[in-house]
Amino acid sequence: DYYLSYLMNILLFLFINLPQPMKHLLLFLLVSFSTYSSSQNKENKWVIGASGSLVIFQNNSLGESYNSQLPKINLSRYLFSGFSLDGSVTLSGLGDVEGLFSNLFSYNSLDGYVRYDFNLSDNNLVPYMAIGASFIGAPSTKENANATSTLNIAFGGTFWITHHWGLNGQYTYKVSPELYTSMVNHTQLTAGLVYSFNPRKLVRRLWDR
Repeated sequence: DYYLSYLMNILLFLFINLPQPMKHLLLFLLVSFSTYSSSQNKENKWVIGASGSLVIFQNNSLGESYNSQLPKINLSRYLFSGFSLDGSVTLSGLGDVEGLFSNLFSYNSLDGYVRYDFNLSDNNLVPYMAIGASFIGAPSTKENANATSTLNIAFGGTFWITHHWGLNGQYTYKVSPELYTSMVNHTQLTAGLVYSFNPRKLVRRLWDR
């Protein structure tokens, strides 16, 4: 309960500082997670994660081919039979880092997914696939640009190294419908750490024997 309250405070801070259209999706995620929190029991699994992100645009279509973001914060909740809900926010929080990366515009995104992990949720290595949608802020490299909704498909996995901590990587392809001219189809790669609020039962590995 302490961790969930702390997380909600972070999300509320983001809500106050986001543009108005992006607030609507974040508010939906807050209400959804709050509903699940009050209706499920203590055995259900909550996982929070923090990642770095790299977005790849084909053919330099928005004035650059690569755009880096930090942080991406996500919250996942296991539902049943290998299915879970995941919500995340990606922010260009660091700006430019000389000698490392420089972005022409800030890439900010709110994402929601339904994940399926092939009923491998209790394994040390948990692969998954996901479908979902994003709401992406308008790029400043295009005139009269607007925020854009995309449809997403994702593949990823988590390798649990302790009862609470794991390493996560994810590949996401975001499809921007043709009626939106401010954004294009693009790829997002993320890598980072995840934390399970409840301790997991790890399968014994070779180096544990």
